[in-house]
Amino acid sequence: MNSGGDTIAAIATAAGPAGVGIIRLSGPRALSIAAEALGLPEAELDRSVRLGWVTDRSGTRIDQVLAFAMRAPASFTGEDVAELHGHGGVHNLEKLLASVIDRGARVAEPGEFTRRAVASGKLDLLRAEALLEVIAAGSERSWRLAQANLGGALGAEVAAIEQRSLAVLAELEGTIDFPDDDLETAAATWIHDEIVWLRAACARLADGFRHGRAITQGVTVALVGPVNVGKSSLLNALVGTERALVAEQPGTTRDWLEIRDVWDGVAVTLVDTAGLRETSDSIEQRGIALGEARVTSADVVVIVNDGAATWDDGSRYGDRAIVVRSKGDLGGETRGAIVTSATTGDGLEDLRRRVLAVAGVADREGSEQAFVTTARQQALAADAGAAFEAAALGWTAKRPPEVIAVELRSGAQLLAQLRGIEVGDRVLDEVFARFCIGK
Repeated sequence: MNSGGDTIAAIATAAGPAGVGIIRLSGPRALSIAAEALGLPEAELDRSVRLGWVTDRSGTRIDQVLAFAMRAPASFTGEDVAELHGHGGVHNLEKLLASVIDRGARVAEPGEFTRRAVASGKLDLLRAEALLEVIAAGSERSWRLAQANLGGALGAEVAAIEQRSLAVLAELEGTIDFPDDDLETAAATWIHDEIVWLRAACARLADGFRHGRAITQGVTVALVGPVNVGKSSLLNALVGTERALVAEQPGTTRDWLEIRDVWDGVAVTLVDTAGLRETSDSIEQRGIALGEARVTSADVVVIVNDGAATWDDGSRYGDRAIVVRSKGDLGGETRGAIVTSATTGDGLEDLRRRVLAVAGVADREGSEQAFVTTARQQALAADAGAAFEAAALGWTAKRPPEVIAVELRSGAQLLAQLRGIEVGDRVLDEVFARFCIGK
């Protein structure tokens, strides 16, 4: 990733036909380049919206645009920023972008505008990650969680834990500086209780990752089972429309089929796999193999039994498995499975709730508060919790305060890294590589 010493530009709106398309510039020459493209004095570009024509270097008109500027530090990136709002469309926006590139800007790298906002202190890394999740939100709950974290909910939670760890560390280091002063009983109890609280707080953050990931990334559910047990009928019933072909002839589903739906505000992808059976049909064999490969990445596996075929308890899938008895309106054994009927709709809501629970989605409304949502965040929260666990064990074992202080300091540093403080370029590169070029 290049440094912030130059001026970057990019198309900041989605490609394709649209009423408006935006070219965004940021950097020391953002205003002068935009002004030159408009044929205006740089001093005339401010927060007031201007109407003008953008021209190429030869003076040929490209598009009539609205333009305005935000001078540093009062901008998203903390640098001088200018925006040209022209007409949408791929060719038109490429022409507008070329007009500012030809005048000295360079094309921004993925996430570079947001990265500059982080570097200038306009955003912390947690809010930057949340910004990406707002853009990518595929459901109501994912949007709410992303907006909560963009508003600083997660950052405030982590900062509060970090501050309490620093307070304990300061108290403990006082005993190191003044070894002749014994800790009073009340102070010793407070230190112990705070370390235990820190450990639990970090564990709570790390454990919440399953919920945060399921909400932001959605849940993938694979339906597996022998031929003709009702997988496709169950899928159609769950989404409320006929999306998968259903027939009495075995092997109707030759390949896996994905259908997207939303359950309780959570994006769910249902995968209907080819029925499992011995077959000499090479195409069907390939379809079964592809389905089995797709199941390996599913968050939840629904094993469908119809009471006639050999019963499958799904044990090979571990805690991802939910066993269903389909065609419940026909009667027969259930073996404690969730009984469903694609004909009557019985059991479908129970199955939906069970799927979300197995995927780790908390069922309480408003639970989208202060949840970690990325593997980076979860790993740092877990590592901080491990450091505080070591401090707690050291305290119980009456180890020297210097040893316990090392663990407390490590936990505090990990929480700071979680917020994006003292992280290296490699971490930042990985985070912002997921962004689009114009953000």
